[in-house]
Amino acid sequence: MNTHFEILETLALKDGRWQNWPLHWARLQITAHHFRYPLMQMQLESDMAQLAQKHEEGQWRVRLALSVTGAVQFTVAQLLPSAEPVKLQLARQPILNAVAQSDVVRFKTSVRHHYEVFEPRSAEVFDTVLFNENGQITEGTRGNIAMKLDGQWVTPALQCGLLPGVGRALALSQRRLVEKVVVIDDLRRITDWAFVNSLRGWLDARLIA
Repeated sequence: MNTHFEILETLALKDGRWQNWPLHWARLQITAHHFRYPLMQMQLESDMAQLAQKHEEGQWRVRLALSVTGAVQFTVAQLLPSAEPVKLQLARQPILNAVAQSDVVRFKTSVRHHYEVFEPRSAEVFDTVLFNENGQITEGTRGNIAMKLDGQWVTPALQCGLLPGVGRALALSQRRLVEKVVVIDDLRRITDWAFVNSLRGWLDARLIA
């Protein structure tokens, strides 16, 4: 990866309260340390407090972007609800293992071309379910995936190549999910689907052809 990228966190700000910030902060520290980006906690938390004061009502999507200089930029947009169940579609081809196991997937950054090629072309499809060259389900382009397999809610194991999402981590800590390697051949046994991320939480989903 070149140095012309930003480290990202996508946060939900609801009625002036930051959602799941301790988990986001922990991931941000890990990512900044990995790429050796300076991270100034006091300045960041001061800026976030001011932003929260300006948005004391309503639900907002906040994109936090940390640059190589340590500067942080916030982009705020209204967070609109998604009608459930959201529709998911299986990718037409695998994501390369070399990509799935690389830093561009393991860490959340502005380098997203590997996701953009898989983004849904139809407005009715909420996200694309990706799989690697070994036929293992990995994630969506916008968040993590959960599946009910043999009566148990599971989410793909990190070893398959996916972003360790905050919503995913929260669901695992609540024991709502367990990690499991799920392959394409398992699809016929999956009875329910969900899309999971910190921004929108747990969204009931269904896989369409």
